[in-house]
Amino acid sequence: MSLLDPSIEYYLLKEKGWDLGSGEIFDSDGNVIGKMSRRLRNIRGLTKLSEVDGTGILKIQRKFLSPRITYDIFESHEDDAKHGKQFARCYRAFTSMIRPKMWLNYDPDNNDDPTKRLDAQGSFAGWNFKVVSEGNEIAEVKKLDRFRDLIGPKWLDFSDTHAIHILDKDFDRKILLGFIMCIERSLNTKK
Repeated sequence: MSLLDPSIEYYLLKEKGWDLGSGEIFDSDGNVIGKMSRRLRNIRGLTKLSEVDGTGILKIQRKFLSPRITYDIFESHEDDAKHGKQFARCYRAFTSMIRPKMWLNYDPDNNDDPTKRLDAQGSFAGWNFKVVSEGNEIAEVKKLDRFRDLIGPKWLDFSDTHAIHILDKDFDRKILLGFIMCIERSLNTKK
C-alpha cells in the first residue's frame, strides 16, 4: 500500500526519539506504510518523507533567515543531495505560543503560482490541530502522548506519536502530509 493511497483514513506518525524527526508511519491496521528521516547535520533541518521501499515523496526544509518559523516543501528528487520543485511554503504565526496557528500556501496546479491555502489551529500547547481548507475541516491531528509532557521533564521525552484522521478523502495526500510534517517540526523547533 502506498503512503499516498486515497483509501487511507488514519495515519500514525511515530518518532524514534528525542524529537529527532525520524521514524515510521503506520496505517490503521498497524502496517508500516512510510518513513520519516531527518538529516541531523543539516542546520536547516531537512526532513524526508518516503515510501517503505525508500522511494522519496517529499522533502521539508526550514528557511534559515526568516523572521518567523517557515518551511519549504519540495518534490522528492532521485539525487538525494538535490531538491525537486518547491510546491508549498508553511508559516507559523508570531502570536501563537499557547494555541499555535500555522498556514500553508500551495500550488495545486503546478504552475508556480501558490493560489490555495490551508490553515491549522492548535489546541492548548499544540496537542491537537484541525486542518481547514476553504472553511471546511479536512483533517485532524492529535498528539497521543501529550500527558507525558505534563508530568515529566523534557529530557525524558523520548518520542512523539501523532494520529492523523483524514476527513476529506479526495484531498491531495502529499500536500496534507507535508503540512502536517511542517506542523510537527514547528512544534519541536526553538526560535
